[in-house]
Amino acid sequence: MVKYRIQLLAGFMVLMLFKVAGCASDTPVRAAVGEFSYSNWGQYRQTMQLSREDAVAKYNYCPTGGCVVRLEGADVKPSRAYKGETLTLTTAYTILTPEQLAIPVTISREIFFKGKSLGKTEELADRNFNGTWKQQASFSLPPNAASGIYTVVTRISTGYGSDQKSFEFTVD
Repeated sequence: MVKYRIQLLAGFMVLMLFKVAGCASDTPVRAAVGEFSYSNWGQYRQTMQLSREDAVAKYNYCPTGGCVVRLEGADVKPSRAYKGETLTLTTAYTILTPEQLAIPVTISREIFFKGKSLGKTEELADRNFNGTWKQQASFSLPPNAASGIYTVVTRISTGYGSDQKSFEFTVD
């Protein structure tokens, strides 16, 4: 059940990421990058990379210092892709709070092509405990994707703070 929920969420993410105003959600979405549908998204998964104790040690975290929300990295592989190719989007982040609380985490991504926003997703991840997490999702570029450089801005937000990073990939 959780696997299907995650796959449905990932499919929704791509539709929202490349949404063009006026398109119905049950039809393929056309944007400057080509035609996307639920079938463009593959497996989505999130795993803990460091436990709370390991993250506390790595960052020399002191609970009296407040909360830490850190986007460790965001990237796509390969960074140079071809139309129709499958890419893997990776986001790594650390959450540390004074108490070992499971907190809601929102991950948003906005993609730009030639300076124009093609859309934004906002995903509310389940409540995550303290530690360092890695999230991966794969998606396929449509065969008619426009060639050029794309920029993705990834942002992680909690009730305690936020952080963001951007990265680029090229479509040939």
